[in-house]
Amino acid sequence: MLVVFVGWSVAACSEPAADGGASQEPSGAESVVLSVAHESRWRELRIEGATDLPDGAVLSYRVTHALTNELPPSEWPSQNLIADGTAVVQGGKYGARLNTTYWPNGSVEVEVQFPIAPQPPAIRERYGDFGEELIGDNITALGLSKVVTAEHAFDWSR
Repeated sequence: MLVVFVGWSVAACSEPAADGGASQEPSGAESVVLSVAHESRWRELRIEGATDLPDGAVLSYRVTHALTNELPPSEWPSQNLIADGTAVVQGGKYGARLNTTYWPNGSVEVEVQFPIAPQPPAIRERYGDFGEELIGDNITALGLSKVVTAEHAFDWSR
């Protein structure tokens, strides 16, 4: 099982330095860890991960089978070769299950993002309505939003 760890920092805005120099490290900065992995069980794919995001945080996921790039949708052996949804953090973990009954062998990519989905008020207050409080090298700007993405790829076989 492959686990990918992605971290980012969250901080409140800080005032510029009194001497007019560069701003200092924001106070209250924290590190957040997000992992994603998979587990296969006969006709089921489980997307699982761990994080130190608070309970109730909502993560968005997207699972894509490589066959989606090779055949038109009308020829797919299963309609769920692209699946997306949300998973809620509870006790530092999150997960989702997909039925893979008609999936052929092939490469699969999983992408998990925070904070794409609508978030509870406490999460929005802590990280911003659109992730604007997120900082770090692994932050991606999507329009006015900032998101962190964890990716995981593996070869699917029955």
